[in-house]
Amino acid sequence: MRESLLKITQPEAEVILKRSGLAILPMGSVEQHGPHLPCGTDYLASLVIGQQVADKVDALLVPFCPIGVTPFHMSFAGTLTLQPQTFIAVVEDICASLAQHGAKRVVFLNWHEGNTASMNLAGVSVQQRYGLRVLVVQACYIALELFGKECGLTHGGELEVLPVLAYDPSLVHLERATNSSSPEHARKIDALRRSRAGYPFLKDIREIAPTGWYGEPQKATPEKAKKFLEDVASAAAEYIEKTFKELSEDGK
Repeated sequence: MRESLLKITQPEAEVILKRSGLAILPMGSVEQHGPHLPCGTDYLASLVIGQQVADKVDALLVPFCPIGVTPFHMSFAGTLTLQPQTFIAVVEDICASLAQHGAKRVVFLNWHEGNTASMNLAGVSVQQRYGLRVLVVQACYIALELFGKECGLTHGGELEVLPVLAYDPSLVHLERATNSSSPEHARKIDALRRSRAGYPFLKDIREIAPTGWYGEPQKATPEKAKKFLEDVASAAAEYIEKTFKELSEDGK
């Protein structure tokens, strides 16, 4: 497991950047996840996966702002959101610093779907302004591909419990998960907003789940969490290495 820049020394960081030129920014959010998961679930998920991925691909793991773009959850206390332009500006400033210190490639490792539009705009800007090659890795969708048939991608459900269990089991309180919203209604509305051909902009998470969450978190176990972390991190690392290799070959 690779520690982030917060916990390593300057010479260690310099060696990694000189050796690989690769940096990973874990992105998530601070938002309500029901009574059983911490508000930082999305960031903790990207962080714990990022620790494993950075080790596998020899990257500098960059400490990123845990707060994302999530106005959708603001009707619940404990949620913090950035304006899209603020999020983009922070990404640009961090990437400018990385470029100055020798980074050539940057991965945005994301768990929070609400960051996507701002993250994509930031990626385009960073490539144009600083010459960095940017790759987005949606860890939440990798998890969905690997475990979706068993878990499903629900807010506060099993698929979100697993990375937090892998990070720190003491942060998970499954005994409190007693007020799940109707899964049938939530899946129907979730499907509308996740359609690729056309989709509505929902005003509030309560349109999906009046209690703020739905799913079956009780199915998560420490054993599943361990397998989850290894499988998602391995798939993400494989994608990163393969994609950068193909882009490099095409650019010759």
